[in-house]
Amino acid sequence: MRIARAVLLGTLIAGALAAAAGYIALTSSWGSDRVRRSMVGYLSDKFDADVAIAEMSITLVPRLSIVGRGLTLTRRTDPASGPFVTLENFTVGGTPLALFNRHVDVVSVDGFEFRLKKGNLKGRKGRRLPKHDVSIGEISVRNGVFLILPNNPEKLPLQFDLEQVTLEDFAFDKPSRYRARLTNPKPRGYIDSTGEVGPWDVDELRLTPVSGGYTFEDADMSTIKGIGGRLDSTGKFDGHLERIRVVGVAAVPDFQLAMTKQPVKLETKFRATVDGTSGDTYLEAVDAVLGQSKIRATGSVTGAPKAKGRSVLLDVEVQQGRLEDVLRLAVKGTRPPLRGALTLRSAFDLPPGDEDVPQRLRLKGSFTIRGGQFTSDTVQDKVDGLSRRGQGQPTNIEVQNVLSTFGGAFSLGDGVLRLPRFQFRVRGSTVDLSGTYRLKNETMDFAGTLALDAPLSKTTTGFKSILLKAVDPLFRRGGVGTLVPIKIAGSVDKPEFGVQVGKVFRR
Repeated sequence: MRIARAVLLGTLIAGALAAAAGYIALTSSWGSDRVRRSMVGYLSDKFDADVAIAEMSITLVPRLSIVGRGLTLTRRTDPASGPFVTLENFTVGGTPLALFNRHVDVVSVDGFEFRLKKGNLKGRKGRRLPKHDVSIGEISVRNGVFLILPNNPEKLPLQFDLEQVTLEDFAFDKPSRYRARLTNPKPRGYIDSTGEVGPWDVDELRLTPVSGGYTFEDADMSTIKGIGGRLDSTGKFDGHLERIRVVGVAAVPDFQLAMTKQPVKLETKFRATVDGTSGDTYLEAVDAVLGQSKIRATGSVTGAPKAKGRSVLLDVEVQQGRLEDVLRLAVKGTRPPLRGALTLRSAFDLPPGDEDVPQRLRLKGSFTIRGGQFTSDTVQDKVDGLSRRGQGQPTNIEVQNVLSTFGGAFSLGDGVLRLPRFQFRVRGSTVDLSGTYRLKNETMDFAGTLALDAPLSKTTTGFKSILLKAVDPLFRRGGVGTLVPIKIAGSVDKPEFGVQVGKVFRR
């Protein structure tokens, strides 16, 4: 019995001494250096990279943890570009038995930068890692930055700020579930996303598959200079980091231009392809409803050389539009100055820059407005009077609330709407104009001709009518009863009409 007790006691003492020796060895600088070399060798082989760790230590209480700072991975094939992965602070935790079996319970990272560089993959299929022998229960990353470096050195990197990213059941040779919260700079807001990522191609990370869904709630549109409103968007996506297909919807119940602050409801459905290595987006179809107007667009949102921000290039078509929806955005006041059915085709170019959106926006196309009617009684009365005179019935009060037709080519740049040929028609009259309209101060400057079906003498009554018969031939041109050179200036609410008398006599 005494012998058995002695053996047991000796065994316990030996075990305690072994555990103490193991503890001392693991927590000593020798142990830390040994683990550091193992980690460096492992990461170096898997990523074909030079690996450096500034500091590292091991703790055993309350559980086995490897704590480190300043871990970097630099591609051996491209050392001049610097580290493509940087971890400021990291902790690797688990049980000794799990770590012995190449399983890590948790990896926590605070401060992370990942630089994804686009390469040349012509004629190459993505290589995935062979079956991996290391797995991680959970990876948690806080305060991360994801930078996508474009091929063109003149283009700025695309940056995503990662507030929180969590990967579950992680391994390189299979998909992992993820949850992520990203900070979107413009419009300012948080994007929450869940889905799967992997298996990983470590040599060409941009070939890694990714899929999932996202929500983008209460984003502040005013962070894009010149517009305002709150944006909500949801969608699904799949593909590879190099090329992601996205289908989603977005709504801005109070979309507005800063210069007018007139909110209009905007809803969109879209299909797009995103180049995850450049951030360029190619819009296959965008179906939008602005107020009651249906808008369809295709195009792209791409980076511009040496410019902060992105260039938006679209082909826009409005087939079932209402003019008042567009004017409500662009014109100050409680009601738009004109109503009517709108048809429009236009090229849309919004380059990056610090100016307000209306100043940067470039448009070029054509439009038609049918059934137009002015909301200002003063303006509409003048239009009604124009129609009466054009028909040779200046006193016929039954001619009222006349509907107008507008149409022509247009261009917009530097906040100025240019109409090289603009036609306005009501029954009995046609106005052909060219000129400009300035969005900011809502003033116009147009010149052209007024064509009336009736001769000038029929546009009035009494003694004036008799006198004007003598000059009817002077104004009769081009097969119409009266052709008068005119000019229109002032504002939309208070237009100033005039006759260019000099041109009448020069003819």
